Amino acid sequence: MPTARYVETARGYRLEFGRLSLSQSTFLLIAAMIVGVGGGLGAVGFRYLIFLQSRLAMEVIAPAFRFLGHANVVPVLMIGGIATSFIVNRFAKEAKGHGVPEVMASVALHGGVMRPRVIAVKSLASATCIGFGGSVGREGPIVQIGSAIGSVLAQIVRAPSTIVRTLVACGAAAGISATFNAPIGGVFFAAEVILGRFEPRSFASIVVASVVAAVIGRSFFGNHPSFTASAFSLVSPAELLLYAVLGVIAAFWAAGFVKLLYFIEDRFDGWRLAAWIKAALGFGLVGIIGIKYPQIFGVGYESVDAVLSQHVPAAHAFALAALKPVATALTLGAGGSGGIFAPSLFTGAMLGDAFGTVAHLAFPAWTAGAAAYGLVAMAAVFAAAAEAPITSIMIVFEMSSDYTIILPLMVSTVIATLIGRRLLGYTIYEMKLVRQGIDWIRARNPGFFARVRVGSVEREAPVVARCGETVREVAARLRDSDELVVPLVDDRRFIGLVAVSAIAASLAEHPDGNLRVDEIRRPPSVTLSSGDTLEQAAISLADPQTPLLPVVDSKSGRLTGIVTRRDVLNAYRSGVAESS
Repeated sequence: MPTARYVETARGYRLEFGRLSLSQSTFLLIAAMIVGVGGGLGAVGFRYLIFLQSRLAMEVIAPAFRFLGHANVVPVLMIGGIATSFIVNRFAKEAKGHGVPEVMASVALHGGVMRPRVIAVKSLASATCIGFGGSVGREGPIVQIGSAIGSVLAQIVRAPSTIVRTLVACGAAAGISATFNAPIGGVFFAAEVILGRFEPRSFASIVVASVVAAVIGRSFFGNHPSFTASAFSLVSPAELLLYAVLGVIAAFWAAGFVKLLYFIEDRFDGWRLAAWIKAALGFGLVGIIGIKYPQIFGVGYESVDAVLSQHVPAAHAFALAALKPVATALTLGAGGSGGIFAPSLFTGAMLGDAFGTVAHLAFPAWTAGAAAYGLVAMAAVFAAAAEAPITSIMIVFEMSSDYTIILPLMVSTVIATLIGRRLLGYTIYEMKLVRQGIDWIRARNPGFFARVRVGSVEREAPVVARCGETVREVAARLRDSDELVVPLVDDRRFIGLVAVSAIAASLAEHPDGNLRVDEIRRPPSVTLSSGDTLEQAAISLADPQTPLLPVVDSKSGRLTGIVTRRDVLNAYRSGVAESS
């Protein structure tokens, strides 16, 4: 059975599978289509899984607590929280939380490498959290699921880190595109949030993945906007001043949301309690809030649709705009799994509707209805929290299918983004990474050696000594080699290094060469894994006494390859040539 592998040739990188050979651009095009299909079907499957979990919660578990009346939602939420906590802590801890920061960290710190199990664990954990009423969104999980699909595909063919990152971004775009029926918004989300910059070489692949996912999403969910907003109109140019004010309010509201989220998370992290107890407490509090305000449960898009298509009392909308961030912070702080995209849109819709109602009462002759302000505030709140103005504008525009909203969207969103950055310093996603001790500025703009993974540079050792061999046997294989150090293995398990100088000294002292080679071995000063950066390798190889670094599988301890100074310099030369 031939295996696929990504190799470097004189004309650039190519994918080889048996006799089949594909250029890098052809492979990326095919891979983007595959990731688009995976991301689209993943979004469909995830939403269906949420539906099943919701039926389990409401039709099987909730009736058992019917004697509590409307308060029966509290034990249901607590059970959902405990189940989510168990799934995350037992199978994959990176499935906890938003989903998007974990993808960003994998791109910036690990070359996009993600564990395959994240696909299943994140799906089940987030579907359980949302289906049982946790106040989070489905977009973050779908982004992480789609990104993991792209990462796994790239790892199968042992692609270099630049290709891995591109396919991770393709998966993120596919998830957003299929979920919102917003292919353009998905592209900008991947470029603006996941990659942090627009890269021409990856842009085409991301577009392909987003389009394929959108086609799949539309075939299952229909070709219609996510929200049925009332007809929008800009009654007067003077109304843009009110949208500017709304942008300011949205920025302060988003900043409060972000700070509340991490404040509550710190409180839960500070409690020395079992994870399941924290989950039960946090989800239970969400249930208590939801007794009077059930709109805060789950994703909440039905409530958003209602506020955009019909009038909601300003006091009620304002209360929901305040309570949704609290419920989301409790859900995530207690160990829940889900995104903050939907809560941001929900909060913005309610905040904008309340503001629009007051504005229309004060200036009825030259203002539009409240729903228009709700739609604009959705983009403004997320843009302020995530510093993603282009993504926010495009997604809300695509979700509403109303071009006349563009001008107010741009005014409000840009103002909210500028003020939000001044108030927060980091985006809601970046802040989680910074709080974990990650130097995000350096991680976002790494040098060449920090971007490249050892797995894309390592090569098979030309000479490997085996435990039990004699010095004479190893020396015979070294006659045509210029290596200074030889790795020593015991049934492929790495156990040390043997210096060629030590072999020469042993032969001089014992001309028969019958000394066992493992008797002159020495332990390595450093070992690498395929996921380490070339920066770590370069630092170790700077030591004149370290001419070679073994690359060892962290689980099995088997030798997978070696890295020398020559390999590092060749990789740097290829990287410079590719950039040129």
